[in-house]
Amino acid sequence: MGQDKARLVWEGVPLVVHQLGRLEGLMAGAVVIGGDYSDLGLPAVVDEHPGEGPLGGILTALGQSRSALILAVDMPRVTTATLRALLQRTGGDAVVPRHPDGRMQPLAALYRASARAKLQAAFDGGVRRVVEAIGALEIEWYDTAADEFRAMNTPAEYEEALHR
Repeated sequence: MGQDKARLVWEGVPLVVHQLGRLEGLMAGAVVIGGDYSDLGLPAVVDEHPGEGPLGGILTALGQSRSALILAVDMPRVTTATLRALLQRTGGDAVVPRHPDGRMQPLAALYRASARAKLQAAFDGGVRRVVEAIGALEIEWYDTAADEFRAMNTPAEYEEALHR
């Protein structure tokens, strides 16, 4: 996108502030993994695998907690109701949203402690794509037809999301 998406403004605040605020309302101890947002006063944890992508961030989160509700900064349309529904599911190593066409969204998902060793094994084996790594997990799918999981990866997608 050419700039730090976390600092793009959404509903009057940086995206990272918006997303963390929603997570804090659902679970104690929510933090930002990676990135330096100390100027915003946000609780953060240093990514144990800097530069290795979201899978490294998920592993870092699971090292901090028995379960991790992951919410990518660039998906501000994921609703609090959806996040709450993910937390209420009880099966599998992870609860991952899935669209009717089979697309999944592992960056707005719940990962349990049982996922950590399997994800770490994939990471240690050179896997960096989350969609590849979760193939080793027992997944409880959260089926959805919602468009709320669309990420904003370009300036045009950000502008479109702002005006929806």
